Amino acid sequence: MIIAVSDLHLGDPASNRNGFVSFLEEFLRSKRNEITDLVLLGDILDLWRRNSAIVIFENLDIVNKICSLGCHVHYIVGNHDFRMREYSQGMDDTDLLEGLTCTSENMTVAEVRVLESGGKKYRFIHGHQMDYWYALPFYEAFSRAMCDVTAEIEEISSVWKVLQRQARYHSSLISEKIREISDNRRDMIDRKLAGPLVGHIGTVEESRIEEYKLLGELIDIKGVPSTSLKSLAEEIHALSFEFEKFPMISGLQDLGKITHENQFEELASGFLNVWVDVFQWMNSNKETKNQDLITLVRKLQRVAAMFSSDLQQDEFLIHGHGHDGHVDYVNRMADSGCWIQDKATFITIDDGKVTCNLWP
Repeated sequence: MIIAVSDLHLGDPASNRNGFVSFLEEFLRSKRNEITDLVLLGDILDLWRRNSAIVIFENLDIVNKICSLGCHVHYIVGNHDFRMREYSQGMDDTDLLEGLTCTSENMTVAEVRVLESGGKKYRFIHGHQMDYWYALPFYEAFSRAMCDVTAEIEEISSVWKVLQRQARYHSSLISEKIREISDNRRDMIDRKLAGPLVGHIGTVEESRIEEYKLLGELIDIKGVPSTSLKSLAEEIHALSFEFEKFPMISGLQDLGKITHENQFEELASGFLNVWVDVFQWMNSNKETKNQDLITLVRKLQRVAAMFSSDLQQDEFLIHGHGHDGHVDYVNRMADSGCWIQDKATFITIDDGKVTCNLWP
């Protein structure tokens, strides 16, 4: 059995730490002989605007208990614990890791993991890759910098100063684009991307459009393996069939012209136009949200995951980040939910069956 949990946000006051500890002691430990893999699906630690060493030290007991369960632990980095990615790249900070009993034998750290159950493949990602697929290099650079921002030290209290100091982690293109962003736009990006974990206002569609407007100058779409181009074209072309349900979104019809002969740039451009059109229409027609629209958005998310995380057509996508636990069997994707305030959800995959569960 595979278990996936995400968005615990240890270190943030809103974290349901006690609920997770009871889940760990009462459920995970009791099922330790049945669990083959435990996937920590990102944002387990919340390192944004905090002292990373302190957050890790204060939660060592939980991480060490997880690693003592006996199953293999897959730590998938999220946007709020993006610095954990470094531990998978041989850049371990011994000060941060002091006291950690996990080793590469029982815990691996990665951005993506593919596992099998019941003859089916499951791709695990945190989920921010879908929201920011068109500007992912910048967004992940921003996330990395946020893990080093702390209000305690004035000279590193600005995420933009940290971004400039961490230029070695970025491509030359991203570094150049960061330097060109005006102070006013920097302030707006900071407020939008680094807002509060809870208590924020606005809808998802409002956020997607506002983020696109702010990050429009930072578009840098990750390439995909040449072997995936045909599948990507097929999935984008299939979106054109949604035009019958949503004739007001004209860009969907244009996707019907996509073929496997199209180049990557054409696929990305066409899909980005529809991505923006859908969320703009949703933002202007909030009262019309229905299951068909939710299904369309999830189809868009699957394609975004193909661009950003090399999702394959035959894979079931398991992600976090959305804080909305559910399983969508039609679109073959599931959100593991979160452990924020009184929320407590997790995913189980047993012999190919995916279930979203509440705790307790």
